[in-house]
Amino acid sequence: MHKVAFAKVFQTCKNGDKFPFCVESDEAKLEGVLSFSSNHSNLLKLEGILSGTITLICDVSGEEYVKTLEEPLEFYLSETIVSLDNEHFEEIVECENGVIDFNEILCGELEMIRCDYHTKDEFKE
Repeated sequence: MHKVAFAKVFQTCKNGDKFPFCVESDEAKLEGVLSFSSNHSNLLKLEGILSGTITLICDVSGEEYVKTLEEPLEFYLSETIVSLDNEHFEEIVECENGVIDFNEILCGELEMIRCDYHTKDEFKE
C-alpha cells in the first residue's frame, strides 16, 4: 500500500494508534510509523528510517559512487496548505488531494539527498 487517505490515517492515529508503513524504490527503503501529535493537532508526525543505498556523483571528481543510507527521518504531514508565516513552522510535507503517497515521500527524500553536495570518502579531509 503506497497511498492512503489522510483522513483515514489521521482518525486512526487520533484514536491513539500508530500507522506503520514501509515503501521501497530501487535500492532504498523508507520504513516507520505515523502518529498523532498533540502539539500539532491537525498534523500527522512521521518517524522513520531511510535505509539502503543510493548512487551519487562526487562533486570533486565527477565519478559515480554508492552511498549507504541509514538516515533517521522526522517531520510532519499536512492535508492542507501550510502557512509559512507560522513562527512554529517545522518541516512539513503537504499531502495533495487528501492522500498520503509514501512512494512520493521516499522519492522526494532521495532527491533531496541527490541535490546535496557530495564527495567520495577519498576526497574528504
